[in-house]
Amino acid sequence: MPDKIRTTTQDFSKLNDFEKFILDRGYLYDTEEELKAGYDRSWKARHEILVTAEEFDAEIKSRVKWDKALDTAKLYETLVRLVQEKKLTPGDVMQYAVYTWCLRKPEAVVAYEEAPGKWLVNNCGTEISEERARVEVCEEWGFEASRVRIIGTPYYDATDWQFIRFDCAHMTWLWKNGNLYQVYE
Repeated sequence: MPDKIRTTTQDFSKLNDFEKFILDRGYLYDTEEELKAGYDRSWKARHEILVTAEEFDAEIKSRVKWDKALDTAKLYETLVRLVQEKKLTPGDVMQYAVYTWCLRKPEAVVAYEEAPGKWLVNNCGTEISEERARVEVCEEWGFEASRVRIIGTPYYDATDWQFIRFDCAHMTWLWKNGNLYQVYE
């Protein structure tokens, strides 16, 4: 179906949402029924409707076909709790079906409040030591190493992909994906 759309479409700006979905993610689904169900899940997420546990599980399994033993229940429970606490929106839940790291470590999906009602949620999966986190923070932001105290588990995948909470000089900070935020308490 994607090939047909690519070869017959003259003006891609006139594609409907379903056709765009087919071009973007159609390769993930083995049958037309799975494709339509995947589109329905995507539509719900775009319209801030929380997917069910079964829908979340189906989305993950469309992406992680090589691992048939995945248990998605704990991750889904974690995400629903964050939605109930207003730390994630219902639409945000679907993005965690893409992050395969959190399937094996749902406790890594943590959130910190950056401003009243504005939450930042981890989307990074590689744990690093506190010492390495301290070095990375100080090299990137110029903090004095002896004053930096890492809070919780630090995560660092790349210079623009990290989630490290730390205290320095009586202030609490969060370095998330290249940006530094003061944590609101």
